[in-house]
Amino acid sequence: MRKYLSKIILLLISVLGSLCAWAQNDSLEIIEVKHNDEINIAYGLQKKLNVSSSMATVTGEELSKGAVSNFGNTLYGKLAGLSVIQGGGEPGYNLPTLRIRGANGDPLVIIDGFERDLTYLNPEEVETVSVLKDAAAVALFGMEAANGAILITTKRGRVDENIIDVSIQSGLQSPSNTIDVLGARDYMTLYNQAAANDGLSAKYSDADIAAAGTSPLYPDVDWYDQVVKNASNISRANVGIRGGSDFIQYYVNVGFLYNNGMYKPENPDMKANANLTQLNLRSNIDINISKTTRFSMDLSGMMNKNTFPAYSAGEIWTALSTLPPNAFNVINPNGSYGGTSLLNNNPFAMIEYGGKNNSVTSFLNAGFSLTQKLDFIAEGLSAGIGYVLDNGAVNGDGNWRYFPYSQIGSAAGGSYSYYSYREASSYNVWSNASSVRNNVVTANISYDLTTSENHDLSVLLRYQGDKEYRENTDLSPYLTNNYGARVQYAYAGKYLLEASASYFGSDQYAEGDQYGFFPSVSAGWIFSNEDFIGEESAINYGKLRASYGITGLNRYVNGRYPFTQFYTGGGSFPIGTGWDIINGIQPGMLANSDIQWEISRKLNIGIDLEMFDHLTFAFDYFLDNRSDVLYIDYNHPSATGADLPYENIGELTNSGFEFELGYSSQENEFKWFSNLVFSYFDNTIDEMGESLNGSDLAQLNRTGNSVSTVYGYQVEGTFDSESDIQSSPTQTFGTPRVGDLKYADLNNDQVIDSRDMTAIGDVVGNVDVGLNLGLEYKGFDLEAMLQGQFNRDILLSESVLYQPFLTGNAATEIVNESDFPALSLTNTNNYQASTFWVRKGDFIKLRNIELGYSLSENFTTRIGMEKVRFFVRGVNMLTLSDWDYTDPEFTGIGYPPMKSYFLGLNLNF
Repeated sequence: MRKYLSKIILLLISVLGSLCAWAQNDSLEIIEVKHNDEINIAYGLQKKLNVSSSMATVTGEELSKGAVSNFGNTLYGKLAGLSVIQGGGEPGYNLPTLRIRGANGDPLVIIDGFERDLTYLNPEEVETVSVLKDAAAVALFGMEAANGAILITTKRGRVDENIIDVSIQSGLQSPSNTIDVLGARDYMTLYNQAAANDGLSAKYSDADIAAAGTSPLYPDVDWYDQVVKNASNISRANVGIRGGSDFIQYYVNVGFLYNNGMYKPENPDMKANANLTQLNLRSNIDINISKTTRFSMDLSGMMNKNTFPAYSAGEIWTALSTLPPNAFNVINPNGSYGGTSLLNNNPFAMIEYGGKNNSVTSFLNAGFSLTQKLDFIAEGLSAGIGYVLDNGAVNGDGNWRYFPYSQIGSAAGGSYSYYSYREASSYNVWSNASSVRNNVVTANISYDLTTSENHDLSVLLRYQGDKEYRENTDLSPYLTNNYGARVQYAYAGKYLLEASASYFGSDQYAEGDQYGFFPSVSAGWIFSNEDFIGEESAINYGKLRASYGITGLNRYVNGRYPFTQFYTGGGSFPIGTGWDIINGIQPGMLANSDIQWEISRKLNIGIDLEMFDHLTFAFDYFLDNRSDVLYIDYNHPSATGADLPYENIGELTNSGFEFELGYSSQENEFKWFSNLVFSYFDNTIDEMGESLNGSDLAQLNRTGNSVSTVYGYQVEGTFDSESDIQSSPTQTFGTPRVGDLKYADLNNDQVIDSRDMTAIGDVVGNVDVGLNLGLEYKGFDLEAMLQGQFNRDILLSESVLYQPFLTGNAATEIVNESDFPALSLTNTNNYQASTFWVRKGDFIKLRNIELGYSLSENFTTRIGMEKVRFFVRGVNMLTLSDWDYTDPEFTGIGYPPMKSYFLGLNLNF
């Protein structure tokens, strides 16, 4: 970490120095920072000036310029401390993985004050998104936010503002990058080479190879080209109405999304492409019943219909990537689907004939709250109650059938013969349904006091009770209670102090051990308000922050109640003269009555600066010591035959830093800005119940390495002769041959086996960088978002994409590498997890770029509009990486990520 820290400090000094020198000579108009603006924090609002916790915020307006198909994909590089890891691109199933400060688990997601799913959120509805990173920011969440929290606030009405926003955008998308599968002639040539390496005769003659692709008897099929389109449509439309009076404020929004799939073949009766149609509705209403009483009603609904082939995306893309190009025809001359006695995975037939599935997901979330000012008791005192009812349902149905297929052969007279497999059948029909429900009751008392003596005091007492029913499991709802308190104090606009605590309970634990106490404290010093910072100082604003606290993580392991012993079916035996069968039972995972939540002790130190009227800088260092982490202690004997239980035996350390550097300027009609976000973390397993090996096997220890470390063999090169093989340690992964990978004997026992494995890479990048650039000039605006991850490795040995001929696989372009090991039809020696299969997965991506033009104000006023803006946008357009076979974030088999191009229109009136 010291190496990276020194480099970053040097970079900061140089960048800050150059920017500051330039800014001192700048005569541009000063841009005021509104520190008295209130921002959203956990269960409340706070002046930005008085925030002493660690958090990062971005506006929904900024996020709406990103991807349109999934809200999570708008967050790349926007927020310091948040890593966004791209998933696949299948419509409706393309949510990325979100991690805060390197945590090994999902963050808590809070939408409008309550835990909810962001998968189906409409970006146009969002006011702000904040990442809460330290203990002070998440303290009121108790044992739910050890991995940090993402706080999302949707838009609300405003007094004396009546605006209608319309947004329409439509475009094309295509796979960002996919690996090339070699054609038939290359495949057959290399197959013969692999056979020769195995001591076998060639399967294909020179005539066979020359004939590839010349007739149905010698197919050469590009399966990807046969099944996947070059491009498909994606469109979104949105209408929002926002306004209000002193009596009522309202925000109503309707959003529609259509995302068409990438598959070519479509049975006209089934239309089995992978499509998504989504409708979002939202209504946030605030009513001032009296001068002291306020009622709020929030309603949001979503209906999402996914249509996809009866065969899964995994089955289809595995066939596309691994079917040899000469295996069989897509469709035979007689109109039958191609196949063989051993290969029945024709992906074209899967989509066109196999049937389709439908999945309809719907949510209706309703929140009601009543707030009463109690100024007649004490000025600034208020109380509130609330109730939330969230309902969700998933209804699925489908039709599927096996497809008939035929293998082609030659016959007399130049005709073809066919060997048919599987008869045509009628569709099999299925359906299922599941639902979830969450009831939440809240109550709070708050007190806000501001005096002429520069004392600002805010106190919050809060209760929340949750009862959640998951997947039709009405018999056992998930129950939690949370009692929270927060005190915030500021003096003279200089000194800040905040203390928070949660007393949180979950029925996940045994009675008497269900509640935990989670306190935190933070402090801040706004040193720019001190007398020694003069009015002529380059520092416009400066604040030091520090926090420490304890949070928890309520992990669900071993079924519903891990402290209770459960039993499962376990064999059967006959009894009596009638040989009646008696079914037995056996214990499941052993119960652990002492199990509890994981504990996180978080330290954060930060600084916020604004200098030279244009430059902003924020830096945070964090340390997170995680204890009572749930692991299975395999040091215990398993004499009972039952699975060992999870225990609170683990310890992890996670530390790192992040910074945000911004610059904005305006000269006449020209405006520009830049914002750099950098995040770094380093995590280590300190204890996991591992039996530590001695010096000869120390490389096997996971303790001391990161959670995401991968293990394998060190490659020392390849065998160059038979004598080299004979004189080397014995490798136990098949008979080695000349050209095979040679592995290091780390324990010096002359045998290469699992005891020679060691840490060979880390699949999670611990450096995340985002750079946002933008400018405006005479109605034109241009904005670009670049994001990258570094220090991340790709392990290829886990995917058959990179294992030609094994289990009948095709050969991909990776075999053309000059140092690719000797090919084989059966030998797995070369395909063990090893340093050969670890590749650098660092990348920089142009996540978004958008060019817009707004019509002049004079023109829009004449046509009764407030704003008319046209734009063109590209998403995921460019990737820079040493790894170029696939998208570096998606190196396995499946529906790949998409790149997209849009034309759009924004209207305000």
